[in-house]
Amino acid sequence: MVIEGVELRPAPPTDAEVLALTTAQQAELAAMYGEDQPLVGLHPDIAFTLLTLDGAPVGCVGLQPVAPGLGEIKRMYVAPSARGWGLSRILLEAVEASARTGGMTRLRLETGTKQVEAIALYTNHGYRPTPPYPPFEHEIASLCYAKDI
Repeated sequence: MVIEGVELRPAPPTDAEVLALTTAQQAELAAMYGEDQPLVGLHPDIAFTLLTLDGAPVGCVGLQPVAPGLGEIKRMYVAPSARGWGLSRILLEAVEASARTGGMTRLRLETGTKQVEAIALYTNHGYRPTPPYPPFEHEIASLCYAKDI
């Protein structure tokens, strides 16, 4: 899928634009699920992909190594002003390509029960429900998915 004005670039987790987007994502999740949700730290080797639209940062996704061959999708986010154009699909395809390039054969992720658009995106792209993994095994609002890539 090609959308005019979209660019993807790798970015470290310390990138100011990535930090702004992930902070907005965490605020949106806190508003949706409450402030008592666990804040899960990121692995120091996480790699982000930043999506810009006409030069403005509007989305990001992190690829976190977990174990040999296994990666986790973290902090996938598209700003509300840029939703509905298929940008999340572009981010998902980009993170899967990065995972394959990095030798990963399986990706997993966690999302929430109220994030129906995210659930639809993941299931439509071949992600299947899996048992919750730590630290989500006791979170009733968490749903975990995985896909062999």
